[in-house]
Amino acid sequence: MNRITNFTESRRFSEAAHGLIPGGAHTYSKGDDQFPFNAPAAITHGKGAHVWDLDGNEYIDCSMGLTSVSIGHGYEAVAQAVCEAAFNGTNFQRPAAIELEAAQTFLATVQSGDMVKFAKNGSTVTTAAIKLARAYTGRSKVAIAREHPFFSYDDWFIATTLCNRGIPEAIGSLTVSFGYNDIASVQALFADPDHGIACLIMEPVKFDPPEGNFLHKVAEICRANGVVYILDEMISGFKWGLKGAQGHFGVTPDISTWGKGIANGFSCCALTGRADIMELGGIRREGEDKLFLISTTHGAETTGLAAMLATIREFERHNMIEDNWSRGTVLKQRLEQVVDRHGLGQALSLAGYPCLFVLVCRDHAGVPDDAFRTLMMQEMISRGVLFQGLLYPTWSHRQPELDMLTDAFDASCAVYRRAVDAGSTANLLVGRPAKAVFRKKI
Repeated sequence: MNRITNFTESRRFSEAAHGLIPGGAHTYSKGDDQFPFNAPAAITHGKGAHVWDLDGNEYIDCSMGLTSVSIGHGYEAVAQAVCEAAFNGTNFQRPAAIELEAAQTFLATVQSGDMVKFAKNGSTVTTAAIKLARAYTGRSKVAIAREHPFFSYDDWFIATTLCNRGIPEAIGSLTVSFGYNDIASVQALFADPDHGIACLIMEPVKFDPPEGNFLHKVAEICRANGVVYILDEMISGFKWGLKGAQGHFGVTPDISTWGKGIANGFSCCALTGRADIMELGGIRREGEDKLFLISTTHGAETTGLAAMLATIREFERHNMIEDNWSRGTVLKQRLEQVVDRHGLGQALSLAGYPCLFVLVCRDHAGVPDDAFRTLMMQEMISRGVLFQGLLYPTWSHRQPELDMLTDAFDASCAVYRRAVDAGSTANLLVGRPAKAVFRKKI
């Protein structure tokens, strides 16, 4: 297996980008500090499950645009729909005709809620969900699952992280937390009748499955306390099923938020919910106070909606989700066999579901370690697999890609074994370890 060693143009790109773009990228999780030193700095193009960098190096893409590219890069049916929409005009003085079709199709597909508002970013719709809940209940506080790392770039969430610089303390005091699968921690939030909580938001599932009917019990607690129950399907939507993870687990929230993979990498997110809550952002109730919900110039431009409609059609036509689960199951089993073969069961483990799982990296003592994690990323990347920990099998990850990925993982585990035996990544890791996005110091 040939090793990738040339990152000359990537180095030049990084130096130029940091001089013009704060952080060198427009998404923190795509930044240089999130990857090994020997990693591509930018991607020039992609096709299917493959991407190419500035130096002409080719990779298999494991996370597919932070899991937003749900079918494949440059997928023809979606790209063609986008082109046709663009040639017909992308933005008008009144709503585009496609907006009604998109609303009808999306609601019929996800079967979550009675109304929908589209936007371009996930943070836009999660923050809108919070605003709706506060208006509906007349309360101010938000309860979040502490294990779920990201809900919004807006202050109500970022105030709870280590990166809270520039946010007044008073804003942070309006967000409280609970533990996923810890029903006692949810109940404790409402011990005081004057809890002031407007809504509870969490992802239906991350990598650990909900235990003891957790999702349904939380829904009951929310109903009993007059709290709006919000499920964030930004990642889980169109992976566990077209109806989201809520459909997979059979739970019904009051509001849901959607994004990432619903438009195969194009910018389209959605807020869905009960009509009595969503209508607070409408204009039909004359005489009532108006709630300014989502009003963005590009929120419903035609190319994003066309991409979403085409993505839904392709998912349904090819039964993609069932296929993804099938191949993901085989891939997960093959990688676990590689871990066992190298005797790395204490250091490496795969957590999650066949549709989306993560490699957990530990040191020689079995403790999660950024240097060891970065070493695995470095070795996978050097063998032509763009890897950041997540494994997201899509329609484009066919047998050749899965075979190449497994071979790269096998060779990388051999290097990882050496680090575990030595008790250190010294002399194996080039440069500094990758860092957490949410950290106090740069």
